[in-house]
Amino acid sequence: MDKKSADEFIFAKLSGKLRKSFVGERTKLLFEPKSLSELWTLLFNTPAPVIPEIMLAQKIEIEAYNRFFSDYTDFVSLYDKPNPVIIDLLCEYEVENLKLVLAALCNEEQKIPPIADLRDFSQCNFANWPNIEKITQNTQFEWLNSVPDIHHINQIDFKLDIQVIKHLWKSLEHESGEIKTVMEDLFYTEFITKNLVWMLRLKIFYKMNNEQIINRLIYVTDCADEKDPVAGPIIHLLNVPLDEYDAWSHSKYHDLLNPFEPGVPWKINPLWIEKKNRVKLTRKAISYFHQYPMSVCTLVTWNKIKDYELSCIRAAVERIRLNIEPSEAMKTVGIPQDGGANG
Repeated sequence: MDKKSADEFIFAKLSGKLRKSFVGERTKLLFEPKSLSELWTLLFNTPAPVIPEIMLAQKIEIEAYNRFFSDYTDFVSLYDKPNPVIIDLLCEYEVENLKLVLAALCNEEQKIPPIADLRDFSQCNFANWPNIEKITQNTQFEWLNSVPDIHHINQIDFKLDIQVIKHLWKSLEHESGEIKTVMEDLFYTEFITKNLVWMLRLKIFYKMNNEQIINRLIYVTDCADEKDPVAGPIIHLLNVPLDEYDAWSHSKYHDLLNPFEPGVPWKINPLWIEKKNRVKLTRKAISYFHQYPMSVCTLVTWNKIKDYELSCIRAAVERIRLNIEPSEAMKTVGIPQDGGANG
């Protein structure tokens, strides 16, 4: 289809799907089923397969992912010339596939792990398992041509993350006007908060110094320094005391902070920030989906909305498996007790 026809068709289809998605007020429905079979039926409107519970738990997550990827790739395929950003978004999942394959190879596993089916949009040829050189041959990841030592796997994962983040950021150069501003806001919110949470984790739990932390921040330019759009603002926060609420409450991220009670010791909580931002980003995506219809924003925001829904599905599965109270499980994905992601 030409761009205009595809934009109109995709927005109409996804508007219908959004009404049936488990976001907003419908998010809580995921935490009502008392069994995995009930959850399967709620999600897929079919009877659950008769298999052991542990297998059904995994199958629910795989089925949810596969349906999302099937929809997404079907819609991208409708364009004669898709915008680079909606293609590049799939690179995030390609990298996750590569990480799973690398981990399996490092652990000398005999079977390829379950990976997302990106169909014709996958650069890597995973049919060549277990030959990593042939898997990545003639792709942007062909530098990854041997199985790393297991002690270096984190460094490889980080290099893959940086590569896809920089590529995704650069793809925004093809957009212009309000659409570009909106997408920059979405990606900026996502990337900078990842850096904030990661910086706090490294400082609080791993006791790393500033130099060690900077070397582990994601960036979209040539390096993580004060000039980088997503690393720079976090570098400026490295010396802010972790237990001074006033200092943090005047930052750009004050709306993500864990609550402060006068007279009660306070310390910044990265897990709280991560959960709070997950909901904030989804609300932004839902808002932009409606504000900028029939544009590249439709699939970009849909991607972010579904990413949140998939994390909620995982939490719902774990709640049933581990017999956790629904209210506690909902907290793990930042669901407000008075509403869902758009509440």
